Amino acid sequence: MEHILEEAYTRSYMPFFSVLKDFPEIKVNVHFTGFLFEWFKEHKPDYIALLKALHNRGQLEIVSGGMYEPILALLPEDDARAQIRLHLDLMEETFGVRPRGMWLAERVYEPQLPKAMAQAGIEYTIIDDNHFKSVGLREEELYGYYVTESDGEKLLVFPGLELLRYVIPFRNIEKVHESFQDMMTAGADVAVFGDDGEKFGLWPGTFDYVYEKEHWLESFFRYLSDNIGWLQTVKFGEYIDTTPPKGRIYLPCESYREMEEWCLPARLAREYSELLHAEDLRYRDFLKGGYYRHFLVKYSESNDMHKRMMRLSRAAKMNPEAKKHIYMAQANDSYWHGVFGGLYLPHLRGSVWHHLIEAAKMLDPKKPFVKGYIEDINLDGHDEAVIMNNEMEASFRLREGGVLYGLDYKPSSVNIMATLQRRYEGYHEKIKEAVMEASADGTKTIHDIVMAKEEGLDRYLHYDWHRRASLVDHVLSTEAGLDAFYRCECPEPGDFVMEPYSAEMEKGKKRVELLLKRDGHFRQADGALPLSIEKRIAVGQGAAEFTVDYRLAGEVDVPFLLGIEFNFAFLGSGGGPVPGNGER
Repeated sequence: MEHILEEAYTRSYMPFFSVLKDFPEIKVNVHFTGFLFEWFKEHKPDYIALLKALHNRGQLEIVSGGMYEPILALLPEDDARAQIRLHLDLMEETFGVRPRGMWLAERVYEPQLPKAMAQAGIEYTIIDDNHFKSVGLREEELYGYYVTESDGEKLLVFPGLELLRYVIPFRNIEKVHESFQDMMTAGADVAVFGDDGEKFGLWPGTFDYVYEKEHWLESFFRYLSDNIGWLQTVKFGEYIDTTPPKGRIYLPCESYREMEEWCLPARLAREYSELLHAEDLRYRDFLKGGYYRHFLVKYSESNDMHKRMMRLSRAAKMNPEAKKHIYMAQANDSYWHGVFGGLYLPHLRGSVWHHLIEAAKMLDPKKPFVKGYIEDINLDGHDEAVIMNNEMEASFRLREGGVLYGLDYKPSSVNIMATLQRRYEGYHEKIKEAVMEASADGTKTIHDIVMAKEEGLDRYLHYDWHRRASLVDHVLSTEAGLDAFYRCECPEPGDFVMEPYSAEMEKGKKRVELLLKRDGHFRQADGALPLSIEKRIAVGQGAAEFTVDYRLAGEVDVPFLLGIEFNFAFLGSGGGPVPGNGER
């Protein structure tokens, strides 16, 4: 993680403000993820000094947010308020002023959020213009800010313009000038650009374009300075204090357009993308994509983390140390996937699990124990089984093969079953057209290109038809081979992998046993023969181990293979918190 932060600092964070300091008339509103800012304070005191100097001379307005860059809509309200207040405290401690506004992570908005934000002390936020267009606002109505509320708690909302996100810094200054002129002609009073700071230097090809060869950022600031007579930069607070709102508004559950593509089921996401980018598309603003929370449906592994976080958050209400780990586990990048790695990056999943397990350990009884229960912990309408002691916690998915899908090793705070199923993604169709990193020149956004680290990646696109868990019971023909199994092309005459198992829990003082059983079948051309699989899992008090005993019974009169599949997540478990999306 350290080298990633160093690279981002060197190529994006420091260069941006090093250029800005030479243009004292330019004002910028800036947000830093809490974890990232704490890293700056520990490792980059000169950078903090530069930021404070720019702030003190009136160039910067500090914009707050959730401390560990969570998607607020996915949190309990108490956690949402606490995350915001933690970040507000950090910014006030550093700059001497408590921020008035906040950055909404991934611009994921839901109608209940104004209440939590206002109660935490937030006056305004920035949301994509996509949200405003979805309720009927026209382009000329997107210049300014509006008032919304939830349960009587008021919040001011600014539309961030999609047009500027795609122009800055990816188009030349002439095109930027043309865009501003068009907005002025349309009667614009204020135009809001808000996006990732990493696009200025860290996104593929942008460092040379923005700072080295084309010096785009310097040219942009000089352009703003030269046109200050009609084009001025302004801080949000200044604008609010001098300009009334444009009116009242209520916004639906929305995010930016790309996110609405990514959260759709994969094949629909591909079709949505093709439709959205069609040259002859009419009434584009009426085209609605998916809903962010569908990531919890699309990826069961994400839902597992989320529901564990929610359970622990309730349990840790009176434990501040455990709560801090839960806040760290709420970093949003680990829960979804777009064109970036996100959920697919094992160190991000590993970081979430590390902090969840750390929190759980703080809530465990201090004396040796063992216990188990059967409950719908994932809130999917089907029970799961859990056995735990001081050393480990094992979770079993009963409706899909009675598999072991979670195994927390508490001494290291690692879930060694934090694997991910190989899935088809809508962008896989573009893999053969993917460009190598060296060919990115900084003039295309990361949404417009598909990057490939090596040629021929399409050869490795194989998809799983079941979860990559452990204790997966495969009943195979004797002709089954390893290559076909790896490609998920092995015929299975048994019906055990994705089918439900019954469960019984036997509890003793120092031992818990879980009996899982399925009365299934062995399919043949002329019918199906009865076949049963029973597995008994035993966990003792104070031991970081469990035993599994299998028993097969049935009337199968032909040879077959029983394959018990195990998958482990030993790599990239990380353990440190994730920085979220950096600065804006």
